[in-house]
Amino acid sequence: MASYEFRNGSCRAIVRVPGGGKLTATFDTKAQAQAWALEQERRKAQGEIRTGRLVSDLLKAYYDVAIKTDSGRWNGFRIMNWLDDPISLVSLDTITTHDINQWIDRRSKMKSKTTKKPLSPSTVERELNLLSAAFTWGVKIRKWIKINPCHGCTRPEAVPPRGRSLLTEEERELIKTAAGIHEDPTLQTKTARVGACFLLAMETGMRSGEILRLRPSDYRRSDRVVFVSAMERGGRKGSRSGRILSSRDVPLTEEAIRILDDLLASMPAEQEPEPALGLAFPPYIVGMNDADRDALWRKIRDRSGVENLNFHDTKHEAATRLSKFLDVLALSHAIGTKDLKLLRDTYYSKDAARSAKLLPPTLINT
Repeated sequence: MASYEFRNGSCRAIVRVPGGGKLTATFDTKAQAQAWALEQERRKAQGEIRTGRLVSDLLKAYYDVAIKTDSGRWNGFRIMNWLDDPISLVSLDTITTHDINQWIDRRSKMKSKTTKKPLSPSTVERELNLLSAAFTWGVKIRKWIKINPCHGCTRPEAVPPRGRSLLTEEERELIKTAAGIHEDPTLQTKTARVGACFLLAMETGMRSGEILRLRPSDYRRSDRVVFVSAMERGGRKGSRSGRILSSRDVPLTEEAIRILDDLLASMPAEQEPEPALGLAFPPYIVGMNDADRDALWRKIRDRSGVENLNFHDTKHEAATRLSKFLDVLALSHAIGTKDLKLLRDTYYSKDAARSAKLLPPTLINT
C-alpha cells in the first residue's frame, strides 16, 4: 500500500516496489496523491513497472568504463552480448553466486561465432573477469550492490599453457615470405610492417600494443634500448598489487635495432591522432592501429601455412631465448612480466637438456 507525507501544504505519495525501490510524486492535495498512487499500484500489479535495478542497468552504466581499457573494443562486444543473455534480466538486489554459475555453465556450452567450436575455458574466464569487474565497480563506485556475486563462483577449469614449440627457421622464413618482406625490404606496405612487428616482438618480447605505441623519442639507439610507457594504452599499468608502474627500458639485440631502423626510416609521414584507439599523440614508429595490425597479421599467418600460431606467442619465444643470457630478474623486467610464476609456467620453455650441460660432474663437495 502507498504511504503519504505532508509538507508545507503539499502531499507526497510513496509507492514501494519489490527489490527495495520506490516511486514518489508530490501533489497539492491528498486526493491527487491518492489517485496517482492508485494508478501506480495498478501498473505494478500488471507488471508495467520495472522493479529495482537489473544487471542490464549496471552493464549499460559500466559500458563507458569498459571501452576505455586496453581491451575496450572486445569489452564493448562482450557487454552487448550480455544484454541479450538472461543474466541481464536478474535484479541486482537478488542476484547471487548461483546466477553467475548458471551463466558460466550456459556460456561454456556455447560455440564461437567465428570458429564454430565450443568456447575455451580461457575465453569464458576472460569474460567472467570482465563481469566481475563490472560488479566490483557497482559495489565501490555506484553503490548499487553490496557484494560482488562473482566472488566464490565455480570458475572454468584451468587449461594448461599453450606450450607451443619455438618457431623453426623454416617457419620464420614462411612468415617473412607471407608478409612480403623479401619483396619489400624497406617496409613500405602495411603488410610488411606488420611482419616486421612480429619479428621485433620475437627479438624483444614486447606486446603488440606496446610496439604500436612506440614513438621516435622512445628509441635510444646508442644505448640499445627502447622505452615502453606503462601509461600508454597497450602498456602494462602495474603489478597485481597495483603499486608498481611497469614502464621500462627494453634491451635490443642487433637484429631488433635493424628492424627498428627500418620501421623508423619508413614511418608514415601523415598520422592523424586517434584518441579513441589509444593513439592520441603521433607520430608513432609503426603508424598503425590495433585493428589493422590484427587483421593483417591473421592474413599473414593464414597465408604462411604455419599452424597453431598467435602473435602473442612471440613473448614465449623471446622469453625462452633471452633466458640464455639474462638472469630471471633482468628477464622479468625486459619483457614486462612481474609475476615470476607466470614467467616460469607460461613464457618459458623448460629445457632440461640445456640445464644438464651446465651441471658439474658431481654435486658432492661443490
